[in-house]
Amino acid sequence: MSPDLGLIVGSGLSALDLDVVGKEPVQTPFGAPSSQLLTVAIADHRLACIARHGVEHWIAPHRVNYRANVRALHEAGVRRLIGVNLVGAIAAGFEPGTLAAPEQLIDYTTGREASFGDGDDLETRHVDFTVPFDPILSGAIAAAAVDCGHSIRRGVYGVTQGPRLETAAEIDRLERDGCTMVGMTAMPEAVLARELGIEYAVLAVAVNHAAGRSPGAAPIHAEIEQSLTDGMARVTDVLSRLVPQFLSIRPKP
Repeated sequence: MSPDLGLIVGSGLSALDLDVVGKEPVQTPFGAPSSQLLTVAIADHRLACIARHGVEHWIAPHRVNYRANVRALHEAGVRRLIGVNLVGAIAAGFEPGTLAAPEQLIDYTTGREASFGDGDDLETRHVDFTVPFDPILSGAIAAAAVDCGHSIRRGVYGVTQGPRLETAAEIDRLERDGCTMVGMTAMPEAVLARELGIEYAVLAVAVNHAAGRSPGAAPIHAEIEQSLTDGMARVTDVLSRLVPQFLSIRPKP
């Protein structure tokens, strides 16, 4: 296994062509993660992986045990982590099926367990979160996408509470705030990784225009159905290119 690089895969898990070669039940001080600790084979490398919403996709975004997921991967030796996320496209010209590697985020979520240090017996850490996604890992994701011939967007990921989708007025607000895309799961995943010293970045695929942004009459769920398979095929391409390249140029310390 190449344990220092790991994955957390969200709603597109069923459409992502991952070769699962191992499963291990795990527990953490914060409870059980969303799935067993999966071992996936990508380009002759084996990586630790968690299914963010469970293998059967039954855990809503606001009910995910983010602390257990990140802690389980950390205990498995993961020090560089890629989150695979589905997002809605806000920015003009950002079409469903396009990949994204966000550089910044704005957190609109509420009530989520957002720190490992919120108990009386745990140290509170005021981590520097100026740049929420690791620039080197994020840049490697973008470069791998270009190498595969896929366009990729950068920008700001607006993290909403879910599980409902947003109103058109809420998307207007996110755009005024500077958001390029909208999703539901990058937080508190990103800050929990930062607390544990894990380098974290997101490989996202836009599967729909955000509310009020579709140029046609297609409902959002119809767009998702149309875009998901092709978008996740591009994610598979990028991971197959990224994993061997990134591990070769940045070996585990």
